[in-house]
Amino acid sequence: MKLPKLNILESTKNPSIVVIAIILNIAIFILIQRLVSKEHDFDINLIDRNFLDFTRVIEKPIPPPEKIEDIEPPPEEEDPPPPEMPTPEVERPQQMDIELSTPEIDVPMSMAGEPYLGEFSDGSGNMGGLGRPGKPNIDSNVVPSLRIPPNYPNRALRSGIEGIVTVEFTITTDGSVKDAEIIEAEPPNIFDKSVLRAIAKWKFNPDMVDGQPVEKRARQDIKFTLKK
Repeated sequence: MKLPKLNILESTKNPSIVVIAIILNIAIFILIQRLVSKEHDFDINLIDRNFLDFTRVIEKPIPPPEKIEDIEPPPEEEDPPPPEMPTPEVERPQQMDIELSTPEIDVPMSMAGEPYLGEFSDGSGNMGGLGRPGKPNIDSNVVPSLRIPPNYPNRALRSGIEGIVTVEFTITTDGSVKDAEIIEAEPPNIFDKSVLRAIAKWKFNPDMVDGQPVEKRARQDIKFTLKK
């Protein structure tokens, strides 16, 4: 089969056809270039999208932050109460029933019903009563303005002891008592302290000489007896 021969020389005789052919070739070339470039861009976009999607899938989720729980401090341990100590039982001493008689303390009185304060010297050295040497200017009729009886000692009460004590003392210018001393006691050292404590609290009206109070010495017998 034989192809027909184109007479190129004949076709070139018309210049408008040549120009149209060139324009068509250029347009086809440009179109082909654009198609190729779009396809290339499309492939790149696909590759990029696939990559992005892939990396998004393989991303590990960020775990939420751990909650920090408030830890309460342990309660303070209270000190244990001290152990209760047993109360020791104290044996009470047995009380002894002692029957005591009521004591009587006899303070001798003078004939006028006043307390008898012993016998005193008359200034000449003569003494009556117990016969002891006396001091001048002693009045035998002294009356106490305040007299406190002595206490009966417990030892004498328990033992049923009776006795008598002779005490000598000085009446001062203000009527108080000083320098008291036991002259005689029967039995000894039983009633002495009780008598001295009582005599020290007695009060007297002092004697006056030329308008001035003076001191004087006195003596007293005190008896301790128990009622039967």
